[in-house]
Amino acid sequence: ANNCLIDCVQEEATFQCHDSVINHLAASRDQSLLLTSSLWRRPLSALWSVKKQYFQMQFALSEEEYVEFSKVNQDRIVGTKAEVATIYDVATGQKLTTFNPRISNQYTRNRATFSPGDEFVLSDGVLWDVSSGKEIHKFDKLNQTLSGVFHPNGLEVISNTEVWDLRTFHLLRTVSTLDQCQVIFSPNGDTIYTVTLEQETEDDHSYDSSFKTLDAFDYSSIATFDVKKNVYSLSCNKYDTQIAVVENQGMFDDVQESLVRLYDVGRRRDDEDDGEEEDDDDDLEGSEDGSASPSASEDEQQGGDENANDGNNEDPQGGGGGDSPNASEANASDSDEEAVISVSGSSDIEVDIDALEDLLFG
Repeated sequence: ANNCLIDCVQEEATFQCHDSVINHLAASRDQSLLLTSSLWRRPLSALWSVKKQYFQMQFALSEEEYVEFSKVNQDRIVGTKAEVATIYDVATGQKLTTFNPRISNQYTRNRATFSPGDEFVLSDGVLWDVSSGKEIHKFDKLNQTLSGVFHPNGLEVISNTEVWDLRTFHLLRTVSTLDQCQVIFSPNGDTIYTVTLEQETEDDHSYDSSFKTLDAFDYSSIATFDVKKNVYSLSCNKYDTQIAVVENQGMFDDVQESLVRLYDVGRRRDDEDDGEEEDDDDDLEGSEDGSASPSASEDEQQGGDENANDGNNEDPQGGGGGDSPNASEANASDSDEEAVISVSGSSDIEVDIDALEDLLFG
């Protein structure tokens, strides 16, 4: 199945979207529209119409540093420019509403986002009512970087390590594991994936080589997966069966190698080992029946495949791979029963980092 997946992955077309590095992609659920954002040179963002062998700009969002679709009908776009958030109509590109706080929190990575039901927008640590355009609440600023995201349950806001109750605006808990991490929820909302943000050091910029999983209900840690390379981005497919991780060798401005590795979600190590043992038993039975046993080269290949495939509620209101494709593995620092992500062998796909941040799984 893994080999079939890789054989089916092929480049269909290449399109020039911006004059600088693309650092964000967001596809509509029906895959007909694509939002792109870049680091510099205008337009910083744009909306594109996507069809097979057809890629055309619908309109430019020249000043918006980051853009994303509304959550329910995806008929609106919210853009971010520093502390200002602006809502646009997808069909016409017309500006609908602008949210400009009286006093800016000056988060360095502010990203305006819609609530799960699209009633609110969170930007620069301020909660806004979409229909009236009025400021509802300003959350305490306890970090310099992340302005916050909504939990899919619609009851909580996560801002760096702080989890806030949207009903009372009280602090529910502090989760140290989330410090300086991008938070990605699984499609069904029960798992949190975290990727550490780029860290500025004295000599250069660096990324962490691991991603983590947490329980989205109680925020307990599930596992940490070290992929031995810089983790740039992570995305889940819409079925919650696989995740794609962008892994880089080298720093942002000097990338020697960039690849996307696919990981299966929901398969435990024990399940894979049992399947391999059954295959071994079948081979032995074939030899006893007088049929030809695997040749030495087949034995070696089988061993290589085995090495490649070794990978390992509370109420919501409560609160690595090697360089060779056949050597792919996910090393979980936590070995508890909850760790259910395993790497798909032979799943290295080379990509251009300038054209990929979020995989378009829908």
